[in-house]
Amino acid sequence: MSALILWAKVIALAWGVALVIIVLAEVRLTQRLIPDWLRSLSRVVVLVGTVAILTVAGLVGARLVTGAMQARPQVGAGLPLNLSFESPNAFFQSLYLSMHQAELNQPAGDDPAPVTFVVLPGETATEVAARLEQDGLVVNGNVFRRFMAYNGLDVGLQAGTYQLRANMTMHELADALQHGSSNTVTVTIPEGWRAEQIAWLLEQQGLVRSDDFLARIRTGETDYPWLSSRPPGASLEGFLFPDTYQFPTETTPADVVNRMLTNFDTRVAPETEGKLAGKQLFDLATGNYRPLTLYDVLILASIVEREAVLPDERPIIASVYLNRMDPAHVNETALRLSSDPTVQYAKGYDAKTESWWNPMLPGEGLSVDSPYNTFRTQGLPPGPICNPGMASILAVLNPAQTNYLYFQAVGDGSHAFSATLEEHLRNQEKYTP
Repeated sequence: MSALILWAKVIALAWGVALVIIVLAEVRLTQRLIPDWLRSLSRVVVLVGTVAILTVAGLVGARLVTGAMQARPQVGAGLPLNLSFESPNAFFQSLYLSMHQAELNQPAGDDPAPVTFVVLPGETATEVAARLEQDGLVVNGNVFRRFMAYNGLDVGLQAGTYQLRANMTMHELADALQHGSSNTVTVTIPEGWRAEQIAWLLEQQGLVRSDDFLARIRTGETDYPWLSSRPPGASLEGFLFPDTYQFPTETTPADVVNRMLTNFDTRVAPETEGKLAGKQLFDLATGNYRPLTLYDVLILASIVEREAVLPDERPIIASVYLNRMDPAHVNETALRLSSDPTVQYAKGYDAKTESWWNPMLPGEGLSVDSPYNTFRTQGLPPGPICNPGMASILAVLNPAQTNYLYFQAVGDGSHAFSATLEEHLRNQEKYTP
């Protein structure tokens, strides 16, 4: 109220002084004492002041009308939200919220059952509010977002797991979102890990048994439309999006897999939607081109993920593998990807090295008997060899335009690329220790 009184005094004083100057400027005895610039400035002040007074009067009137309309008792009503005059932004925010007082105090439902709601790392208040509305926890996500911003709660929103209820008002939800559950475990899934590595990490963190997790990704059924390109019986390898997750200590393999797929749906699906249109891949089975699928992209991206060290080289490496599958280069490549990481994937875990990724030894390109050995089989392997990150996925969708068919590790993380076998052999001789 003190801020309102101060505003009123300042406006009234400025408006009154300007009005006096205008009157004096019209009186013959004093008009010579009033310079033109002061006369003009006073007119502007009177005009602006008059508009401001009328605007404030209209807004206050609207507030009074709104208050009268909402005067009837509300179920579960929260604290009344009054107009704020601390700043213009605060005033209009409070006016908007006061006009939506009913939604602030109205629970989205009457179900008292707790619902686990997870705020992901990096999520904004806008994204959280939209998901709360989508999950049926608030009646209007935009009102909740503005309420959080008005109270400064959007800045302190922390990633975590929260127990919410549909019968909570927005006031109660906002308070609950400031106190995340401490009964959570943070797990970071690195890019380029295969499912067995993820399963091992989850078990090490005490969340789920690795065998149960692997069984879930091999048999779990989901209805996401972007899984339609996955062959029947294929696992979810490639769709377990690498990221930092927070899981409740009391979780299940199904919960973990669903979180990863939800993250894929949020992060990857929108980025790939529309980018597949017009892209084709040569199909060995039909001897003709067919549309590129998301599953094709993940297979290639998983190989790029295991090959690339430098981010700038991802699109170039992607172009090499796409070129190797182009019939125009059949004489050079025989339509084989000839990728070392696919052989490493086929070899699997080595107890001696305690690693899932062991260097390909001389001759293993011919000796390892597996459909994943792309030195022996043509075209794409049956599925992704790891779970790629966004950069590798986008590299396959937007590859560099090159005629490269070969690349050789230089030793510092970079590669020497070449378009002919002769040049590649020279690079091998130059950079092989």
